[in-house]
Amino acid sequence: MTYPPQSPEPHQYGAPGPQGPAPQQGGTGDFATEWGIKEHPGRPKKVNQLTQLLWAYFGLSVLMLLFAIVGVATAPWYIATGFIVASGIVGLVFHGLSIGIAYFITKDKLGVFNAQDPRLPLWIGLGLLGLFSLGGLWGGWGWFAALSVIIGLARLAAVGAGFFLLSQPEVVHYLRSRPGNQPKTPPQGGYAPQQGGYAQQPPQQGYPQQQPAPGYPQQQPPNPGQQQAPPPGYPQQ
Repeated sequence: MTYPPQSPEPHQYGAPGPQGPAPQQGGTGDFATEWGIKEHPGRPKKVNQLTQLLWAYFGLSVLMLLFAIVGVATAPWYIATGFIVASGIVGLVFHGLSIGIAYFITKDKLGVFNAQDPRLPLWIGLGLLGLFSLGGLWGGWGWFAALSVIIGLARLAAVGAGFFLLSQPEVVHYLRSRPGNQPKTPPQGGYAPQQGGYAQQPPQQGYPQQQPAPGYPQQQPPNPGQQQAPPPGYPQQ
């Protein structure tokens, strides 16, 4: 009796079905969405707000550099205009730390810092951005000095909002749940190898104890009170 060939079962080779795994975070193909400039559907709303704040911080720094270049054309002759432009470029490099922070959040790379709490490097990064913002509150002349204060305060507000968002449970749970944010080395207190080899396990109940092989001499324990004789040629005390 022969049977007709059967068709393969649906999803036989692991193809995702209606109840398959949820799609991964990446794969949208949009740079602005992947890097946190626009909202990503795979991230919580407050995480998207955090990355957008970091990009807004960098945008303010770029705007400050452009105003510095424009201000050079209207600066008095006695002002070192070259120093203003150079300081603006160097400041843009320092303020570019905000893009680095956004990168570690969006790409789940916080585990490279090996911190038990993935927010620790973010706190340090935001603290540095706050110091850079304080340094830009003064400097320049006339309208450029007033503009520096306004942009500096806006950057400080972005840093303060970043600290607030890092303390939200929604953000904390998301950062701790990402596999790439876990520390690379396991915590201390793992299993240590036993000294002196493996300990012998007692025979389990219900199983016969294994006997030694035939012909193998068994060592008998000495009788109590009986002193063993020393080997020949060994001096007696």
